[in-house]
Amino acid sequence: MFKRILVALKFTPASQTALEKGVEIAREHGAELHIFHALDFRLQELDARDPRRVEISRATEQRFETEVKPLLNGSNNATFGCQPADPAMGICKLARHNNYDLIILGSHQQPEKKPMGRINYVGNTILEKAPCPVMLVPS
Repeated sequence: MFKRILVALKFTPASQTALEKGVEIAREHGAELHIFHALDFRLQELDARDPRRVEISRATEQRFETEVKPLLNGSNNATFGCQPADPAMGICKLARHNNYDLIILGSHQQPEKKPMGRINYVGNTILEKAPCPVMLVPS
């Protein structure tokens, strides 16, 4: 059913849970899994070769390698990308441009309330603008 899956990564426990679900679904369907992290959108103003932008991108890729890649359980169908973008619009644009079949987002928990997932402005915008189904995964 799914051939191309996009997981939004924020380096939070909620996005880690979403990533785990993405890995599981990708394995079940033999799908490609792409993990995307939106860097600060203000970096768009800098040239892609600007040392500050290069360093932030490099640090994010290193963080992916050390914190996230081990969670992929050796999956060879997974890729990672990061770039400066408004998180919601960046995810939707990427999904549209690359014909993803599914976007997976993590939801946040409110400790003082019963276990209910919630999403913020970014999540709501993705739900409204996504070109494909969106799965919201509670942490």
